[in-house]
Amino acid sequence: MHPKSKQHLTVWHTSRQGTDIVKGTMMLTGAAMGFGLSPMLAQMLLQQGMSPEVVALYRFAIPALLVLPCVRVFKDQSAEAMRTVALGAFAALGMLAFLYSFTWLPATTVILTYYTYPLFALAIGWALFGHGLTRNWLISAALILLAVLILQGPLSQQELPIEVLCLGFVAPASYALLINYLSSPVRHLKTGERMSTCLAGHLAVLVPLTFWQAPEIVLPQSEAQLWLLLSIGLLASALPQYLFARGAVLAGMERTTMISTSEIVFALLFSVLLLNSEISRLEIIASTLILISGLIRLEPRDDELFSNPRISHSGV
Repeated sequence: MHPKSKQHLTVWHTSRQGTDIVKGTMMLTGAAMGFGLSPMLAQMLLQQGMSPEVVALYRFAIPALLVLPCVRVFKDQSAEAMRTVALGAFAALGMLAFLYSFTWLPATTVILTYYTYPLFALAIGWALFGHGLTRNWLISAALILLAVLILQGPLSQQELPIEVLCLGFVAPASYALLINYLSSPVRHLKTGERMSTCLAGHLAVLVPLTFWQAPEIVLPQSEAQLWLLLSIGLLASALPQYLFARGAVLAGMERTTMISTSEIVFALLFSVLLLNSEISRLEIIASTLILISGLIRLEPRDDELFSNPRISHSGV
């Protein structure tokens, strides 16, 4: 190939890559806003007597109906489909733990605990996916760990069982695993196919659990409940999941984790302004540390990578 042609091809590839990153960033920002609605809407439904299982079921069943045409992926890409189903099942357990935490802990504490997932994303990415760690990444992890320690102050005064405290971290751990895999999948799937398989995993856990628990309220009892259920299924789940699934591939794991930390701002704002939830000074400090940790994470210098020697940088 002629040197000039090579140069033009390199410039075109770099330009397209930059465009993809911008598109991915915009999609992930939109997803962060949508996901930020989820805690507020979940609290409103729980306050109206709905069980965590029913709230989680609607949150995932509504978007599942929208991607039904994509279920053929189980025939065409069965191995990748089953891997994503397993991830979806684990994420469903994390969502249940998140919703149940609202019945035991203050709302702002539950939200802050959930948004420690970048710490889990860093650890899982390094341990299981071979992602390198930079100095900025390690500083970011230290900030989130400091935020967790700050949160333990108010929690220790409530004399909660250790099981309850640990259960609060199931949701961020499951979400962190999902972020890493969506950014570095074994096989590529279209956005609708990825959503359908992940949602199938959610429903495989939530449908039998809901029937087993036999909740008193399954169908909406009022127009207000109906609109809340549609909102949590569409605005806080289907749309952000679509944006997240596409944006994660375009932006990469680092930017995905960084941008996703902005969810905490939207989640706390919605909860405090619209539900009058109280937030303490320590919780404000913890949320600020988590947000800063996301803003400083990117560091492109390869010579500063601290790689996991057991795993190749090529990913899974």
